[in-house]
Amino acid sequence: MDDRHRQSDLQSLLLNQAAIEALRRQPERLAAVQAVLDHWDRVAPPASKPLRDEWRDILSSGTYERALAPDEHGQQLRQASPLGRALSPQARLAIIRSCKGRISST
Repeated sequence: MDDRHRQSDLQSLLLNQAAIEALRRQPERLAAVQAVLDHWDRVAPPASKPLRDEWRDILSSGTYERALAPDEHGQQLRQASPLGRALSPQARLAIIRSCKGRISST
């Protein structure tokens, strides 16, 4: 995996971790996340439905370990994550800014 992909996955991991923490602190945000999945069910390609269904299972069970796993499937889940709505725009931007250049500078 090249540096750009590592940086992208790190950013995705950090965003998902922060969103999960936000959902645990404020479970009322779950409705907005589920609304994202509902929207995607209407507009996204059918080929991505298994990932959306898995996200529904993750959200209903509250077990997020699969989405944080360091393996390829965890990466796929993070790339198809609806959790962005659990974070404020400011929180998302802060994480994105913190990841800029992090991999290439190590």
